[in-house]
Amino acid sequence: MNILSNFLVFLVLVFSLSAEAKTLRTINAGDTDIDVRIFSAKGDTLLLGFACDEGKSITEEKTAAALAEDGIEVWMPDMLSAFMLPNLRSSLADIPSAALLAIISAAVKTGKKVYLVASGPHTRLVLRGAAQWSRQHKTPLAGAILIFPRLFKGEPDPGRMPQYVDAVGTTRLPIMLLEGGHTPARWELTPLKQALEKGGSKVISKIIPEIRGHLFSSKDNNRTEEVVTSQMAGLIKVSLFYIKEYEK
Repeated sequence: MNILSNFLVFLVLVFSLSAEAKTLRTINAGDTDIDVRIFSAKGDTLLLGFACDEGKSITEEKTAAALAEDGIEVWMPDMLSAFMLPNLRSSLADIPSAALLAIISAAVKTGKKVYLVASGPHTRLVLRGAAQWSRQHKTPLAGAILIFPRLFKGEPDPGRMPQYVDAVGTTRLPIMLLEGGHTPARWELTPLKQALEKGGSKVISKIIPEIRGHLFSSKDNNRTEEVVTSQMAGLIKVSLFYIKEYEK
C-alpha cells in the first residue's frame, strides 16, 4: 500500500471516529424541537452547555470531543437555531426558561451528575436554568462552571455597587468562576462571588493570568490565550475537580 493509500485510510478512520464521537438528538420543548449535539462518554459526569452559536462552534466542539475521550459526556443544545434567533446578546432573553428546563430534565434522566457550563454572556442562561430547576425539582444539579461570566444588568457604573441579572443570588449549587487576568472584570469577581453566595451557592473563583475574557470569539489572541484555548478541556476538568473537592 503506497503513502497516498495509507493517508486515505487514515482520513477514513479519523472521520469515522469523529462521527461516532458526536451524535445529534432532538429534544422536544413544548412547541419547539431543539437539536442537541452529544459527545457521548461512559463516565458518570455530564457537562451541559447552552450553545448559542447556530451550530458553528469549532473550538467548543474540539473541547467537547477531548472531554468525551476522558469520560466526560458533553451536551450542546443549539438554542438560537431552535427559536430562529440571531446570534446577539439580546437574543438570550428571548430563549424561554421552559426550553432550558426541558434540556436539563433530559440530561438529568441519564442518571449522570449534571454540571452546567457557559462562557461570557451565555452564563446568564446557565444561572437562569439552574434557578428555575431548583425551584421546581428536588433532584439537585451537581454544579456550574462560569467562564468569564458577564452577568451585569446593563453597563457597570464605576463607584457604585454592581447590579446583576435576576438569577444571581437565587441558585444553590457549587459554582466555579473563571476570569481573565487582563480584563477589568477581574476586579468585579469578589462582589460577584458574594452575590452568588447569597442564594446559598458554594462559590470558588480563580483568575487565569495573562489572558482577556473573550478567548473563543477573538481573532487576535496572544500566545498565552491561544494555549489556554487549546487546553480548555484541561481547564474544565480542573474546575470539576475543585467543585467535587469543595463538596467533601
